[in-house]
Amino acid sequence: MKWKSLIVLLIVILVASGCAEKNQESKSDASSQDLKSGIQDISNSGSGLIDSVVFSRTGALLTLKSTEEISEIKVYSDSGQISSQEIGKTNDNVFASFEWNPESRYRFEVLTGSGVSSSIEAYAPSKPALKVEYTVKLEDVTPGPIEKTSQNIKGTMKFSPDSKYLAIGTNGGSLKLIEVTTGEKVWEKQLVKGISNARIADIEFSEDGKSLFVGEDSPDAFLYCFDLNGNEVWKYGAAEELGSDLKYMPAMKKIQLDSKGNIYVAASRACGYVGEKYKYLAKVYSFDPEGNLRWKFPESELMDSGVTWIDVTPDGKYAVFGTTCFTKADKWKDGTVHVLNGNTGQEHWRYKIEPIEPFFDYSAIWYSTQITPDGEKLITMTSDGRAFLFNNARIIESGTPEIAWEQNISTPIVVSGVPIYGSANYAYIVNETLIFSIGSTFSRDKNKDAPFEHPSGNSFFAYDYDGNLLWKWRVDGYAGECALNDRYFVIPLAQNLVTEDRSVHGVYIFDASKSGGASSRLIQTYNTEGITVSADISPDGRYIAALESPARLEDGTVLGEYKVHILT
Repeated sequence: MKWKSLIVLLIVILVASGCAEKNQESKSDASSQDLKSGIQDISNSGSGLIDSVVFSRTGALLTLKSTEEISEIKVYSDSGQISSQEIGKTNDNVFASFEWNPESRYRFEVLTGSGVSSSIEAYAPSKPALKVEYTVKLEDVTPGPIEKTSQNIKGTMKFSPDSKYLAIGTNGGSLKLIEVTTGEKVWEKQLVKGISNARIADIEFSEDGKSLFVGEDSPDAFLYCFDLNGNEVWKYGAAEELGSDLKYMPAMKKIQLDSKGNIYVAASRACGYVGEKYKYLAKVYSFDPEGNLRWKFPESELMDSGVTWIDVTPDGKYAVFGTTCFTKADKWKDGTVHVLNGNTGQEHWRYKIEPIEPFFDYSAIWYSTQITPDGEKLITMTSDGRAFLFNNARIIESGTPEIAWEQNISTPIVVSGVPIYGSANYAYIVNETLIFSIGSTFSRDKNKDAPFEHPSGNSFFAYDYDGNLLWKWRVDGYAGECALNDRYFVIPLAQNLVTEDRSVHGVYIFDASKSGGASSRLIQTYNTEGITVSADISPDGRYIAALESPARLEDGTVLGEYKVHILT
């Protein structure tokens, strides 16, 4: 009976607060249960203004019983006052920003404008809670089949540097800016009209937060610059050089900025098969903040390989990208790493990665070429499952850099006579950790499906600069482009093509500051009914945006909706 009473009490507390953390571990007494949930009311003095406390990644959210104006909130640990923040507004909730330690006791004091003081004590949980603030419904879409990740309904998002705004670009070519704290729409524009398969491909804010850069996958392939009022400042179209038609449209695939505000963008157009050759056209551009073209590469021709990603050092000294194709390219070779002078567009070096024969006669680099901020090291992955670390600071006699190491992560293996491989997707540099994302399992036999998942499929692998494996994590779903800030690593997960486990869709949040393996770094999860195709985290770490897309099952059932979840 004692345990039943405690369980009932815990359920009442969780329902009243409207927030519970998933997968919390249980302990042997009621206070331990409260430590895990992140919600506890030990004592409430004064007028009792504070209803509950929920610990999040960057502080604690206090739910109030009164709508009286709050002037200040103070936070105390056992060693004394650790935080004081002026509020100066009426709100049902107030947020206290501070760094907390798991299972430690804190006291929160709220002062009202009329001088009333109320306090509450609470124990911090072992892991932070995750709360849904609101959702933003997007346009009506026709869901893609869940058995094809290439037909997922896409979208992209970006928080402003001050964490006040979120820009959302949709699969239908709509761009909107919302105020994060309220969810109110600041403005919305329909950039692409009347083209069913055109979309917003990428979004990036300037460092000062005053400009918003938007790239299209559309017949014009515009790169736009807007101010925060939604006024168009300038635009540049790549279609004039890359060509365009409604089936094979060019796209401004990836936008990067250096610390001076210069813009770097990869523009590419897939043109389909011409005979037995798959044809791409591509070019890389750099603009100054006013929209003036600084350089383009190559200067006077188009690459016959695709370019879907670009990276740049903060000082703009180096711009790097890799080339991709589904067959051998003739001149601008597939699977080649290029390093340019970011100021002039002149090429420093290139390195062609040979394919793995007999499984492949081409190599492809999709979204994975990254360079360290100091420009000394560069990582990349080929789609056949190989990861490489180059020493950009050490050029050898051939004129190319030294390859520090190569890892065969998800390269082809033969199972029951069928060659399968895990498709390498994204690579990330997080402080001094190199993280490689492996996606879905595919068969190299066009007449046979993969009999089961590659042992390294749908997984993350983390290495140090010496090539030592630090940790790995099996995600059990297709991981899209991850979101990063100085501390957190957020993974959006979509469908698993082999296991067809629908419960894995959602976002998974890792704390890069924690030690140990993947399980100790995974601090939060949030599941969506549909597939999660995009995510971002605000620079201050308080908000996470997860973009859910609907997907159609073979029987016609549709999972999920097209909307953005705002989480704290």
